[in-house]
Amino acid sequence: MDDVLIDDSYLSDLPLWADEDARAVLERVCEEHKVPLDVITELVTLQRERQHQERAAGSYARIEEILGRID
Repeated sequence: MDDVLIDDSYLSDLPLWADEDARAVLERVCEEHKVPLDVITELVTLQRERQHQERAAGSYARIEEILGRID
């Protein structure tokens, strides 16, 4: 999450971030598949930030940017 500030209010109600056991599973799966947890966090945050928008203007470019951080 280089220079990106994540608003926890977009994630705090989700079990993957609120429940310790679920979070541990998420972290393990991310590690197994070599996907940084911050990439998943940013993608979910982006989706939740923009879920009420009628158009996805700018979303695809941002998704590509986020996914581009996966080695």
